[in-house]
Amino acid sequence: MSYEHHQMAHLTAAAMLHQVRQGQAEWSVKGRLSPKTTYWQGIAYWPRPDQAFEDESTGASLAIEFKPPGRERPEYVRGLGQVITYLELFEFGVLVVPQFSRDGFEIGKYLGELLGKVIVPRLPVAVLEYGRDPSQLVTRLPLCERSNSPTAIPGRQGRKRKVFWAYWRDLSQYELYELLKLMDQQDCNFEKAFEDFWKSQRSSGKALNWEGSPRKPAESVSYYNSELINSELSMKHVGLIDSNNRLTQAGYDLLRHGKIYGPDSMSFKLFLGHQILTVGRHIELILWVEDIQRQIPRKSKRKSRLFLQALDEELEKAGVIAKAPKGRAKATFLRDEPKLWNKLGLLKSYNGRSYFFPGEGFRFDWRACMEMVNYA
Repeated sequence: MSYEHHQMAHLTAAAMLHQVRQGQAEWSVKGRLSPKTTYWQGIAYWPRPDQAFEDESTGASLAIEFKPPGRERPEYVRGLGQVITYLELFEFGVLVVPQFSRDGFEIGKYLGELLGKVIVPRLPVAVLEYGRDPSQLVTRLPLCERSNSPTAIPGRQGRKRKVFWAYWRDLSQYELYELLKLMDQQDCNFEKAFEDFWKSQRSSGKALNWEGSPRKPAESVSYYNSELINSELSMKHVGLIDSNNRLTQAGYDLLRHGKIYGPDSMSFKLFLGHQILTVGRHIELILWVEDIQRQIPRKSKRKSRLFLQALDEELEKAGVIAKAPKGRAKATFLRDEPKLWNKLGLLKSYNGRSYFFPGEGFRFDWRACMEMVNYA
């Protein structure tokens, strides 16, 4: 998906989430999506909706398929098939399309009538349409209740709440490249490659950080276990390894970029950033941060610590992130994410020393963001 697609889908989802939390979603089913509805805090592999909501108080879940303007009719009809597949994991689905297809056909009206009058029994799918502004939505067909039992929130039973974006901590592009090479050379899964990487590089001080400098040797078992889990989640969440911890096609493609241009090349960095922003959904988080930081009073943006605390509070109020647990290890919910964005070159620098601008917050390099999202 292009940067424009991500941006428009974000505007749509933000408007829908606000409507639900304010009790003003005329397209919803009364009693299922309550004002406690939040962003779906999970990582889906396939079928994967553009956006998703959940309501832990009722157990309801909703998947959204967004279609951008200027496409031919078949593209929007395929969207109907996509949103139906989401019903395997989610209780409801919503298809969001423009009012007109490329040839001027009223595609929103057509799909609403198709679902409402032709397909029997009705599916728990709504059709919403927009004109020039994807945040201004018109209901062509509201949701209806499922005829069978609502599907539980996918992957949430017995698990702690997670976030909708990819987990990434200290794994550098150099370390990532070494892991990809080991998995390819030895035709092994991630665990075996990480064990070899730890013995040959990480514990001996040969592993490199983002700046290309050697890391301090790490030998303790606790470090091994935590870095194993952190690296596995990072690679899995951005689509470089699959559920069996084997290389995906994207993993092989990134490895090829590293072999040809090197892990310190712009090509490798752009491809990695593309995976983090799109598959890892960091572009969604960035768009939310940009929206929310504009609403934070200037007095709460005098210092970085105050800003991050205020950002946490406002994102929680909007239903974008969960309330941080008591006794948490880090001072604010968003801590490592801006560090990663800075490493990828997505944040502008203040006085060459910090990426926090007093009185403002973060300044995103939107040209760099667009270049990475659109890189393929």
